[in-house]
Amino acid sequence: MADGHHITHYLVTDLAAITRGRGVWDAKGAPLKSGVGWVPVNQIISPFDTIASPNPWGSHGDCRLRTDASTLVELSLAEGPDLRFALCDMAGLDGTDLGLCARSFLRRMIAELEAEGLYILSSFEQEFWLDMPGSGEPTPGFSYQRAIRNEPFGAQIMTLLEQAGVAPEMLLAEFAADQFELTMEPSYGMVSADRAVISREVVRAAVHHAGGSASFCPLRAAGGVGSGVHVHLSLWDRDGQPLLHDPEGTGGLSILGQAFCAGIVRHMPALCALTASSVVSYERLQPHRWSSAYTCMGDRNREATLRICPVVTGGSTPVERQFNVEYRAADATANPYLVLGALIAAGLDGIRSGMTAPPLVNCDPSELPEAELARRGIERLPQSLGEALDRLVADELLCAALGAPLVEAFMIAKRHEIDACAGLDADALCRRYAAIY
Repeated sequence: MADGHHITHYLVTDLAAITRGRGVWDAKGAPLKSGVGWVPVNQIISPFDTIASPNPWGSHGDCRLRTDASTLVELSLAEGPDLRFALCDMAGLDGTDLGLCARSFLRRMIAELEAEGLYILSSFEQEFWLDMPGSGEPTPGFSYQRAIRNEPFGAQIMTLLEQAGVAPEMLLAEFAADQFELTMEPSYGMVSADRAVISREVVRAAVHHAGGSASFCPLRAAGGVGSGVHVHLSLWDRDGQPLLHDPEGTGGLSILGQAFCAGIVRHMPALCALTASSVVSYERLQPHRWSSAYTCMGDRNREATLRICPVVTGGSTPVERQFNVEYRAADATANPYLVLGALIAAGLDGIRSGMTAPPLVNCDPSELPEAELARRGIERLPQSLGEALDRLVADELLCAALGAPLVEAFMIAKRHEIDACAGLDADALCRRYAAIY
């Protein structure tokens, strides 16, 4: 802040899950601008700051970042500058949807769900690595030693997140060295995806200006423990009543819940392109890693890609209001709006098709014989980004939901990203992404 002015940043999260935008110098107390100028080709900038060529936009075309004033964040960092930013949609100069905006895609999917009388309640759990100066030798996984090593900095981060309106719940020491997990309260509609974006930027900014670094990348070292983004989902009606649970149903799922989950399982190979969206993502999605590697649903099974989560019985909160499922094949190289929108589209397909629950897998699926996997209709998730992109292109339902412009842009961006990583071994790949995310 200087001379009664400040910089307000107007931000959009691109197809590489990098949040970019423009800063406007304005008088303190001035209202937010309705939007700022932008360029369509910016949506396909790679995480390495290169642009695929040829592409449909090149040096031509103009658009707008249309401000969502409800997302305004205003913070003062203890070891750094004031932050003032708002999230935006990417729209044409006339305000219409260009078909390139991930946030607008999620809004369309939410509207389709609500047209069925259904409301999505969701939350993104995010794992990341925190490196602070003077933190010393690595501490044991899940330990109190690690939890308090950087205090009071951890409490400062949670305070900032509270001030940013993302409703933080927990900051907990995770398994790998210097690894933490951040959870937030579940929220309806688009809010959880907004919170995922805001929380990452606030954490990175606070850590950087305190002299450390934070990385949300899927993997820091080849063969090591990964950091995922687990997306918790449940369905509710217009009156705020939960719809996912039936104690007599498969895995405790209602008929509606079974169909919703079956749709997600059906589309898992294609979903991976949108939820594990980088070359390095597939170094993480391996068997025996508690990430996910097969197209299956399990009851409290952390090797399943879709996990029916545990509930507390005998407490004050009814089981049906706790009940949710967790999609595990996601990470922070994926745009949160694409992640949630695609999961809704897949689940809606299951509901509209009247699908029944897939068989529950309550073991490590990699230990099942091939014949048994085939009998249950279970297959290996894609093992590379290229394979996942091929599955997405072949998935008519998801492509129709995304729309042709967004599919084209996503394919251009991701094929270019694959080319940019050609020749890198696994360790070099991990280092390259860890420095960016």
